[in-house]
Amino acid sequence: MDTSFCRHYRGDGNPPSNRFCRTCPSAGRACNPLWQKVRDLAPVDGETPVPIPGTRAMILPNPKNPDFVRLQVNCTWNLPKEDFLHFISTQHAGMGRKGARDDPGASPSMTRQEPYAGAIVEMVGGWRSEEIVTARREMGKA
Repeated sequence: MDTSFCRHYRGDGNPPSNRFCRTCPSAGRACNPLWQKVRDLAPVDGETPVPIPGTRAMILPNPKNPDFVRLQVNCTWNLPKEDFLHFISTQHAGMGRKGARDDPGASPSMTRQEPYAGAIVEMVGGWRSEEIVTARREMGKA
């Protein structure tokens, strides 16, 4: 995880600080509106999952926790808010290895969220969308 991905991030990349985005006091300015756009892609409970273009995955809501959306191919897994925001900043959300949390290409959860995060970027309007540009500016990346 690249711990310099956001100027507001506090921690060393290890749990529980790797989940800082969920409680960041500055998230309301830019990151929460962007994350809400991602959450809005997922269908309302009971509706058909939404395909993520360019992948075999579908996006579903996580009814128990707003800090996640669910992705599904053959199995279902969570895309955490912090993994998506890390991807927005670094364009990396790869699998990490135990003991190598300082790998800048790894996602905060150490799970592989590529190519799904990139396809979701396109679904919310692309890299030039107002929400992504604003979030990157708030992170100190624009």
